[in-house]
Amino acid sequence: MNLLIADDSAEVLDFLQDFLVKAGHAVFCARDGEEALNFFQKEEIEGIFCALTLPKLGGLELLKEVKSANSRRPLVMLCPTSDSENALNAVQLGACDYLIKAIDPLELRRTLDRVESLHEGFHFSAYALDHLLQETRTLEIGNDFEGVNRIIAFMTQDLPSYGILKQEQLFRMNMLLKEAIENAIFHGNLELSSEMRRDNPKLFYKTAAQKRDIDPYKNRKLILQYDISRNSAKYVVRDEGKGFAHADLLDPADPHNLLRIEGRGLIMIMNFMDEVFWNDRGNEVTMVRYRKRKT
Repeated sequence: MNLLIADDSAEVLDFLQDFLVKAGHAVFCARDGEEALNFFQKEEIEGIFCALTLPKLGGLELLKEVKSANSRRPLVMLCPTSDSENALNAVQLGACDYLIKAIDPLELRRTLDRVESLHEGFHFSAYALDHLLQETRTLEIGNDFEGVNRIIAFMTQDLPSYGILKQEQLFRMNMLLKEAIENAIFHGNLELSSEMRRDNPKLFYKTAAQKRDIDPYKNRKLILQYDISRNSAKYVVRDEGKGFAHADLLDPADPHNLLRIEGRGLIMIMNFMDEVFWNDRGNEVTMVRYRKRKT
């Protein structure tokens, strides 16, 4: 991928450039927002890592410029620990993820995986659905985590046609459904810990591939249900694991909780969806997004 880094710290630029180049990507570096915007407009930029605070043009302003160009390119906001409120603003404006300085290499690797996944895309064949009023489907899938993107593309392909989301918001919905489904596979059906995923990603995915082929995990399924109308989109994800204590979840409205690594994906889901709730057992989550009316 062609990646753009925008940060006025030489130390951060050098660290990110070294990491991303070693991961096999081409990198453009900018020390202020105007230079970054110039790169974005003139080069084939496929992903952006942008500091929240930049000379000449701030990170949030750059994010707005990217989105106003109807770009689906994933943008990661680089945030200081002292500004969690603007980290939340960045997510609400369409950033696909954020990183807290000083940047943890393990968190950077996971965020880069997300950026690469978004770049690969959620492909589908578009067709006219103006005459449809509602659609409801139920899918049963196994623990094939490599195929999650294709499943999500199928589940969300019609949202813009119903007017639930703008086209430029679709990749964010895809990303958050990916988070929910992967949580159900990895932490629900396969009973893997989030600590292993953070501390040793290679071992995590290797263990997941092994466990899905042995008892009792290999027989566990995911039920995915969705109901889309011109008023709302409801997605239900149910696994066959033991469930979790959802009552202990952090307050998604508190910007300081964005600084926490554990549970970040659920916080992002709860900030984007209009309703999120679990069954008593904690193995089924329901997420609802309503159509936004023009005022």
